Amino acid sequence: MKYYLLGASALFALEANIASAHAANYLDAAVDPVIETVKKIPELMKVYGVSGLAVTAVKEDRVLFSQGFGVTASGQSYSSSTSCGLYSATKVLASLTYANLAKDGRINMEGELADYIEDAPEAWQDIPFYRLLNHTSGITMAVNKDWFGELASNPATQNADIYQKVRDIPLDYKPGEFSRYRQSGYAVAEMILKNQLDASFADLVHEYLTTPADMTNTKHPSVLDDSQPAFLLSAGGFVTTVDDMAKLFIGINNAKVIAPQKWKAFLLNQDYLFKDYSLGSLIEERDGILTVGHSGGGARANIRYAPDEQTGVMVCTDDRSNKGLAIPLARMLMHELVTGEVPPMPLLTAFGDYKAMNGADIISVYKQAKERVDGYDFSDAEALLNNIGYTFLSDKRVEDAIQVFKLNVQEHPNSGNVYDSLGEAQLTAGDKLAALASYQQAVALNPHNQGAAKAVKKLLQEK
Repeated sequence: MKYYLLGASALFALEANIASAHAANYLDAAVDPVIETVKKIPELMKVYGVSGLAVTAVKEDRVLFSQGFGVTASGQSYSSSTSCGLYSATKVLASLTYANLAKDGRINMEGELADYIEDAPEAWQDIPFYRLLNHTSGITMAVNKDWFGELASNPATQNADIYQKVRDIPLDYKPGEFSRYRQSGYAVAEMILKNQLDASFADLVHEYLTTPADMTNTKHPSVLDDSQPAFLLSAGGFVTTVDDMAKLFIGINNAKVIAPQKWKAFLLNQDYLFKDYSLGSLIEERDGILTVGHSGGGARANIRYAPDEQTGVMVCTDDRSNKGLAIPLARMLMHELVTGEVPPMPLLTAFGDYKAMNGADIISVYKQAKERVDGYDFSDAEALLNNIGYTFLSDKRVEDAIQVFKLNVQEHPNSGNVYDSLGEAQLTAGDKLAALASYQQAVALNPHNQGAAKAVKKLLQEK
């Protein structure tokens, strides 16, 4: 199974060369010599095949840096004032906005949908409002339906139109049973805000975030362009600059937006938290540092904020290949800014151009890298090996893919997903018995893996 959360199988695919004309533009501002991670950004961009990005970091009342590197997709120099999309990282704005609304008593997060929606379906009536924002409501997905394209292309579409489409579709699961990505919950929440407060989500962002933080370049395109439908604003679509995000971090740190500990308490409320996801925010603890935030656009944008240390990092790029650099780069910066230690490099940097390798090469390089425990970050090793395997599989290098997937099984024996991937490669190779065993193990480790369960059923019927 591919890791779609981190992007398609090409998430970590490499481009061997970046045009030499780009090289001179890697930095448009002086690098702070104290921050070692900043010095490594050009190298990381080459390894990940990203031609341009912007990054900012804030600690307490100081903007430590706010810089652009390389060039945009259109060939313009990337600067700290270059506009970039937030995509699903817009949910950080939603998280802060709803935290303020709850603090001011303007919305009751525990209120049931029957209290907010006059014609709420019976199955929805007991669902508390907060489940709309942590993807646990069970309300069906909207964006994958045939009718969504027509709504999205109509400038007059409102969130209420989404509600009317999904209200009569059975819930995908019992409320609170799972947390599965469902933008439709954000549409329903925005509809409720409009009905209860007579304010759009954009109005509330302006009131609670951009005005107090003096952010001048953060907005949704629909605010300025009537041809853009103004719905699902809180789920994605805002654009910003890293300079503006630095202002947002400062606004949190000085409590003009919201006090850091109030936002933290809001997100860590045990009712709102489902595993590592809360209301518009992924909660992550690494190296003893708790951060909140969200990525978006296949990791084209990534926002991380450490409330205890009052430290914020934002990385954005207009890279359309979703190479995923924004995630490890933000982690590295956060680690160095909080601990003062130079962080290890992402494991991907150990492989170079892995597409030129074979399966045995991958195994050898991985083992050598593993011996250097202080040299590389292995936290994403499972996802990286999985994506390398799928790169080989898509190139019809099936045996190389099987070798990589077997390494992943060896390294991550408790992951059902790695067995699922191995089973797919073995089935492609025509080894049905081996594939059956792998799929059966995938199901044993993750009974909710319907794809693997169907493969087991089919293979058993063919025996």
